Amino acid sequence: MRPLISTTDLAAALAGPAGDRPVVLDVRWRLAGPPGADSYREGHVPGAVFADLDRMLAAEPGEGGRHPLPDPADLQRDLRA
Repeated sequence: MRPLISTTDLAAALAGPAGDRPVVLDVRWRLAGPPGADSYREGHVPGAVFADLDRMLAAEPGEGGRHPLPDPADLQRDLRA
């Protein structure tokens, strides 16, 4: 796997003007645990916000699978929060 952005470029973007800084979501998830929130609390990119896969980034499991895409309005509400 290749990163979407280099650490150098991310650091520069986070140090930029307040209105231009990206929002960094920390989406840790492991099938066998431990919970991603625990790892997030141990350390993360400064300013990153934890985004829980099961509660925020997926709808209820069902016919769409274990982590189906959430309703767009629900996702927007959660990301804005």
